[in-house]
Amino acid sequence: MTTEPPLVHPPEMIDLRRLRLRRPKLSDAPAVFECASDPEVARYADWPISTSLVSVEERLRARRHEWDSAKEFHWMMTVRPDDRAIGGIACTICGHSAEFGFLVGRRFWHHGYATEAACAIVDWIFSMPSIWRLSATCDIENLASARVLEKAGLTREGILRRAIVRPNLSSEPRDAFMYSKVRA
Repeated sequence: MTTEPPLVHPPEMIDLRRLRLRRPKLSDAPAVFECASDPEVARYADWPISTSLVSVEERLRARRHEWDSAKEFHWMMTVRPDDRAIGGIACTICGHSAEFGFLVGRRFWHHGYATEAACAIVDWIFSMPSIWRLSATCDIENLASARVLEKAGLTREGILRRAIVRPNLSSEPRDAFMYSKVRA
């Protein structure tokens, strides 16, 4: 007899030293569009660059449903005390494992915000006794994201060959680093 993992109840807000992670709001659309429409920010994303504010608003509406159905959890990164989104971080939980990813607006690169947010999500994930593995991928050319994952305590497991399409770079699948952290 298999037992279902317990239903996940993520924190709606996580206050950190410099950041606040909170659930997305429709009013975040302009800030999200600024990030998601920037070719440098979206370069390694696994979704096409955003071309309209309307498409971002639709995505933000979908985030509510994903959260409420416990499929995927998204938080906006905001620099405290300001409530303006500077990026986002998300995770999915499936059984005993979880996966996460992040994105930060170009104006906010090189400040350690992605690392601060990633560390918080790693800590939250491993506060749940039912989670045994956390993973993340990044394009093999995205060394900044690889470094964030390492600083957040993940270990590079290897390279996934021709694994992920990065539509803003190529229509062909590209190699990706696979990172993980496992409960001992």
